Amino acid sequence: MVVRNWMQHHPAFVAGTLLGGACAGAVFYHRKAIGKMVRSWRLLRSVLTTNRSIYVITSKEAWNDVEPLLLREAQREGAVGFDCEWVHIRGRRRPVALLQVATCSGLCVLVRLSHLKSSIPDSLKAFLENEAILKVGVGPLEDSNYLSADYNLMVRGCVDLRHLLLRCQELDQADSDEASVKSTGGMGLNALAERYLGRTLDKDWRVRASDWEADTLTKRQENYAAEDALVGIHILMMMVEKLWTPVSPVVSLLPGPLWNQHLSKQILQICRDYCDIKFSSKKDQDSGPSMKNKQSTLKQKANTRAYSIRKEPLYHHCQLWAPDDMPLCMIDPKKARWYVTKGLGDLVSEDPLIVRLNFEPAGRPLMETQEGKFRLQERENICVVCGKDESYIRKNIVPHEYRKFFPNILKSHENHDIVLLCVECHRLSNVLDNTLRTQLAEEFSAPIGFENGAKATIDNSRKSVKHAASALVKCRNKMPEKRVIELENILKEYFQVEDIAVEHLEVASNLDVKIWNKDYQAHSQVVFEAYKKVGLVKLEQRWREHFLNSMKPRHMPDCWSVTHNAIKVRHKMSSLPYDHPDRELYKVVLVGTDGFIDVPYSPTDSRENSPSNGTQSEVFTMLPTLDDKTMINGTI
Repeated sequence: MVVRNWMQHHPAFVAGTLLGGACAGAVFYHRKAIGKMVRSWRLLRSVLTTNRSIYVITSKEAWNDVEPLLLREAQREGAVGFDCEWVHIRGRRRPVALLQVATCSGLCVLVRLSHLKSSIPDSLKAFLENEAILKVGVGPLEDSNYLSADYNLMVRGCVDLRHLLLRCQELDQADSDEASVKSTGGMGLNALAERYLGRTLDKDWRVRASDWEADTLTKRQENYAAEDALVGIHILMMMVEKLWTPVSPVVSLLPGPLWNQHLSKQILQICRDYCDIKFSSKKDQDSGPSMKNKQSTLKQKANTRAYSIRKEPLYHHCQLWAPDDMPLCMIDPKKARWYVTKGLGDLVSEDPLIVRLNFEPAGRPLMETQEGKFRLQERENICVVCGKDESYIRKNIVPHEYRKFFPNILKSHENHDIVLLCVECHRLSNVLDNTLRTQLAEEFSAPIGFENGAKATIDNSRKSVKHAASALVKCRNKMPEKRVIELENILKEYFQVEDIAVEHLEVASNLDVKIWNKDYQAHSQVVFEAYKKVGLVKLEQRWREHFLNSMKPRHMPDCWSVTHNAIKVRHKMSSLPYDHPDRELYKVVLVGTDGFIDVPYSPTDSRENSPSNGTQSEVFTMLPTLDDKTMINGTI
């Protein structure tokens, strides 16, 4: 009774309380929608309220001034827009001239690498290597590879926006229950900017192909470069709104610092599956039975784009024995069974698989040496650096570009310098290899890539003649008469004739448009020729030492040695008479053409159990040579 009287005397308070409760209930009921709306508004505001400021860096001092601000904003947002510009001269790419990074707030830093060259600040290297700060754009991994090749800069945390675009399309498919989703527009940066930001970029070829190595960039060049990087991070923010994983509606209402902290975590969570993964434009996103399966397929394919990950183990614990049951090596199961199928060996055991040869092999391992023990050990299928036992890739410690010039004694039936690395360690090792390449280039005046000239250049005049002839042969009847006359005039001028005959068309269609550089020598060939004078094993050993020092592997096989091959080559050299022509080859391997070595002749006795006619022994020694691409566990 008292309460009723009180309510009658305070109607405004009662009405306000009821209205407040109703509003609170409505807010609670629609809390997810409200949280999403506030989140979208905050992300959109971060893009629309950008205050762009451009810093052009041409010296260490200029970078040191802007680096603290850039690092603070990049860490706050968890990502930066990333792009590079370079110049092409006569169809050949020059080193990267400009590195662009931009934060969502509008801080655009243009680093003129062509001006810095060898004086690149260590803090810039650390910024690029920091995988906690994502570098987003279209094709960032390709740009990072150029930076690695040109300046030995390692860029980690690259995310291609096209990966996220496909994820957004998959979510659109799930929301609309359609059988498939077709991409609207292209997948370039300009197309993504139009789709997500409603903006059109300045892609005038006059700016895109302008001189990025000029002493001073024009305002249009600066705006073009800054916009390319800034648009990348803005597109990411708009994609994040679509790919956001809701945790609590309250997150959208957090104050600035806490909101930024949660935003950076969301960005890392969304992009972590696509870090440093190359994007392929191949249309392999076919519709599947479910969205989950499609996402799994996308992730699996994306991870195999940058490198060819092994689908089966490299090492198999199968043994090959000599006729007297002496172990010879570990061998691939298919190879072992090949001996049995061909009647060259007998099956001793299935588990483990052991095959005994029924003829004397051409050689046996030197059991008293480390090299002999290395051949007989069971090697694990793990990354030799970190120990990861999945998604591993073969690594050639001595790069193939140098190894391909080696004589067969160093590369035939050899797997000592082939190890397994996980994807991350493999990429890191490839980047660090550039350090030694650069050293070799400087020591032996063997510039890498564009600086060393081209093996061949294109003769544009011949190219236009060839294209004109091909067009007339294939499409003459479909072209306007005016165009036919234009093409014929090109051919008449080239052949210096008044009428074009069928013979002229045939000759022109098969023109070689390349101008070959007879004096061209690849960087690796120059280095090989230099070490050919002092001993090729020294080049092998240098690369092995580089791998140990740069990667610091913790799981290398037992008996793996920097000096591998030296004892074996010397032993084989001692079995040859002094007048044998191959002795000079072994000398080149050990001490080079300019060196001297005295290896006494000490012939080994042939075994009594080898075939009298030598047929089966020849079969064994004439087996197909295993190159770097088909190497098995071990051979003889």
